[in-house]
Amino acid sequence: MPLPTRFLIIGAGPNGLIAARAFRRYGIEVDIVERHHSVGGLWDIDNPGTPMYETCSMISSRIAGGFVGYPMSDDLAMYPKWSELRDYIRDFAQEFELDALCQFDTSVEQVEPIDTEEGRFYRVRLSTGEVRDYRGVYSAIGTQWRPQLPQIEGLDSFTGTAMHSRDYRSPKLFEGKRVLVVGAGNSGVDIASDAAFHASAAFLSTRRPYWFFPKQIFGVALPDFLDGRAAIAQRPWMTGMKPEDFMDLIVATVGDLSAYGLPAPEGPIGETHPIVSNTVLHAFTHGLLQRRPDITRVDGSTVHFDDGTAEEIDIIVFATGYQVRYDFLPDDIVEYRRGHPRLHLEVFFPGQPGLYSGGTIHAAVGAGWTLYDICANYAAADANAILTGENAENLRRFKEEYHPDMRAGFPFADTPRNEAQYDAQTVLYAIPETARTEFGIALPTGYDDVDFYASMARRNAEANREDDSVLV
Repeated sequence: MPLPTRFLIIGAGPNGLIAARAFRRYGIEVDIVERHHSVGGLWDIDNPGTPMYETCSMISSRIAGGFVGYPMSDDLAMYPKWSELRDYIRDFAQEFELDALCQFDTSVEQVEPIDTEEGRFYRVRLSTGEVRDYRGVYSAIGTQWRPQLPQIEGLDSFTGTAMHSRDYRSPKLFEGKRVLVVGAGNSGVDIASDAAFHASAAFLSTRRPYWFFPKQIFGVALPDFLDGRAAIAQRPWMTGMKPEDFMDLIVATVGDLSAYGLPAPEGPIGETHPIVSNTVLHAFTHGLLQRRPDITRVDGSTVHFDDGTAEEIDIIVFATGYQVRYDFLPDDIVEYRRGHPRLHLEVFFPGQPGLYSGGTIHAAVGAGWTLYDICANYAAADANAILTGENAENLRRFKEEYHPDMRAGFPFADTPRNEAQYDAQTVLYAIPETARTEFGIALPTGYDDVDFYASMARRNAEANREDDSVLV
């Protein structure tokens, strides 16, 4: 029996569409199965289970945060809102004729690897009851669908409303309430800001200190300023300034965090994911939001903190992150650590030919979809090798023998959020460069965004700066 030649992509969010484009560049036939009604993934607020909320905007800028080779319109805001991102994603799908590949309102219930004398293929059972065979599967299920909740003494006694940030939609929920947001990721500070402007009292509980940055400086988006994309008017005092001097300047513009009632971080910038927000700092400085430390216990409506303070609270929003799990795969295929799958280069399932994942990798603000694109092209090159034999031995060595230090020795905080946090210079430049020169895996020509990140990382490497990863 001949092996199938089609590949399945699970999910029609940004990462799934990126992967479909990458596979099709090699002439590989793909199907996209999406459990929701249209493309867009979490950026469609109407999709059940999405963590999207009415006030959400992209944390990356319009210039740095879009699809590789498909820039966002200059008419969009500096930081586009969720509905603009949804429409941009749909336009991308139509431009590359990817929406026509999608089967909507269908989920994947089981992916079973089957080994034969001819090779490996995957038998896929869909929610419709249909069973299909594919040569390989690319998972683009996303990372923000399975909430992770902390274990807190007495939480079951809470008399108010406790919810995960995934279920938050509108600041109208907070009117007249005393609100506590737990967790200072980007969604956490957004929701805390909403509470600050709508609740009768608002608090943000954080377990550790964070670096805070403004969303723009010198009139341009912070990611665009840091990576050199945005031209700014030069001032005499800028003469001779190095990139690290500008980082010092940005930190200085925020100033002593104790002025906001916040603890000062002791580790280097980039140790934890930086918080980029104007509104949360505004809320702190105007007394609309107060910081509280970690929760020790809950007693009815009273929340106790580990500094001995307590607050009467009506609503608790846990912005405490997510876990990733491939429920459709056999348990023995995937190893997990603290809710995150252990994948080689955040792409390959070790020992599982033709099985890939994307969208789980983190590095720098502004580079997210570029990272996804690079990873998808590794998978597409490998899929092409499976089908044609082209560069197969190099792809085998790339998957089995190439084990770079993706963190580049940087002291990222030991947290679940940082399980897939890597050094930006390494994943945006060093690994793609090695993939090209040593393994013959080249990104498609015309990848101006990738070329830009590579040249920027090369510049940083030549400057031999210890903290270059945080500027990418």
